[in-house]
Amino acid sequence: MKVLIVGNGVAGISVAKELRSREESPDKLEVAVLARESYDYYSRIRLPEVFGGGPLAAELLALYKPGWYAERRIGVSLAREVVSIDRGKRCVMLSTGEELGYDTLVLALGADPLRPALPGAYLPGVFTVREYDDAARVRASALAHPGSAAVVGGGLLGLEAARHLQLLGVERVAVLEIAPRLLPRQLDRGGAAVLERRLEAMGMEIVTGASLSAFEGSERLEGLSYGTAAAGGARRSLATGTAVVSMGVRPRIGLAKAAGLATVRGIVVDRNLRTSDPSIFALGDCAEFGGAVPAIIPAALEQAPCCAAAVLGDESRPYAGTTPSNTLKVAGIDLFSAGRVEYGEGEALEELVFEPAEGGYERYLLKDGLLVGAVVIGSKERARSAKARMGSPTTKAEIAPES
Repeated sequence: MKVLIVGNGVAGISVAKELRSREESPDKLEVAVLARESYDYYSRIRLPEVFGGGPLAAELLALYKPGWYAERRIGVSLAREVVSIDRGKRCVMLSTGEELGYDTLVLALGADPLRPALPGAYLPGVFTVREYDDAARVRASALAHPGSAAVVGGGLLGLEAARHLQLLGVERVAVLEIAPRLLPRQLDRGGAAVLERRLEAMGMEIVTGASLSAFEGSERLEGLSYGTAAAGGARRSLATGTAVVSMGVRPRIGLAKAAGLATVRGIVVDRNLRTSDPSIFALGDCAEFGGAVPAIIPAALEQAPCCAAAVLGDESRPYAGTTPSNTLKVAGIDLFSAGRVEYGEGEALEELVFEPAEGGYERYLLKDGLLVGAVVIGSKERARSAKARMGSPTTKAEIAPES
């Protein structure tokens, strides 16, 4: 049986690893991975480090040494982009003109970064960061224009990008976030306010509720034009030669759509990660399950064993969805977020908020005595405790910090 996996990110390599752990014999199972990039599987969340204080080579981001693949008999072909799928012949066509057959195809295509439809959005000096070469280009631009840099988007990648631009030596770094607070998917208002104060203490300029209207410049980026609700919408201009756009991602579905697979926002899959074609599976940022596209690393890691099992005929462990959970270090600040962040008026949830010393913050949401949401800033130990309690019976006395 030949399983062809398209994509060597966390989803693709994780499912390859799971497949080989279930069937070690290469005679019974051939696992082949096709990668569009020229680099082995690396940590995308560390890409901002590439334009940090010192240049970071791609191999230093790699999560496995070259021998790891050979030991597990996982074949990885780099710089081999798949351009089309022939479902009738069960083969894929590569940009090189090659044609490769498969018994089962697994699509781990990932996602593309969003770029706003605004004047100047494609000027030299305006970047999105999704791959290693993107980050290398940001570094070159920031070194050439060290006076100022802007990050459009106050999410996880955006804040990390801002911090590493500072470490590179950029004199002024501004973060513009369209939402009224930073990390709107992970933090509540109180937690975001604590984080904002700590980032401003590091020298970052934080603008929330920002309405970007244009990237200014003729031949390359010279500045950004934006307004804020707090300023009554009045336009402001920020002079800069480098802008990193971090406004989320869009699932890569073009390949699947052209092949006639069912797609909506992502490639539609069932509980076994199977697409509308029984011989094709999809997982990770490109997959849509139950009307949702999680597009987070924990989802890819939870989907991989389910997908591998189903590919090999075992449908006893279906995927049931992923509860959002993040344990992170944002600009050097420990942060944990899981489950519910917000709740509607009238919902029967109990909210517990604690603000320990030294810039920490904790907020918990309980429903019917169960912990359904948590935000912890500044304490790894408290974060571990909250993670262990998620979904379990919990009382205020059990989670209150010791005085």
